[in-house]
Amino acid sequence: MKLEKAALRKEVIKKRLELSEQQVKSAEKYIAATFWENSPEDVAVLHTYIPINNEASTLAIIDKALKLGWKVVVPKTLPGRKLKNLVLHSLEDLKEERFGTLIPNVEEEYTGTYDYVLVPGVAFSKELGRMGYGGGYYDTFLSQHSSSKKIGITYSLQMNDNLPLEEHDVKMDQLIIAPVNES
Repeated sequence: MKLEKAALRKEVIKKRLELSEQQVKSAEKYIAATFWENSPEDVAVLHTYIPINNEASTLAIIDKALKLGWKVVVPKTLPGRKLKNLVLHSLEDLKEERFGTLIPNVEEEYTGTYDYVLVPGVAFSKELGRMGYGGGYYDTFLSQHSSSKKIGITYSLQMNDNLPLEEHDVKMDQLIIAPVNES
């Protein structure tokens, strides 16, 4: 199973990295429109990733959430499959961290609950399965926040009906699948 997952990760990440800037921007607009169409704008707490390496973008969602006065929280990876969750006040004040991820320059930790968790992944299935990057960070985190609405954010090219899932893999409550034309 590990070899199968590794091969699939490599293949999907390669396709994702080949997306043009225009494809990523177009997908970002679709993702944000879909999220806001299905989410009340009442003030909420949002846990989200800041995209890197052509991940499906959450930046437009983050921008609007901050303008609406939402508490926006982003993860910092720690050893032992743990995340430290940091309050994001602005997309302008970031520094690069482990694995090339971006986090706020000032590390203000948040330990409360979340209304929504936007989840990155390498591949997803129609059955709401998710295959991550292999570190187990999100599976550990999501299992501790089972009452939060878990939304997988992905491109259509990352959908795979034959995901090699394991028992510990946490399913999503919803997927936002941005269509991209593969060339």
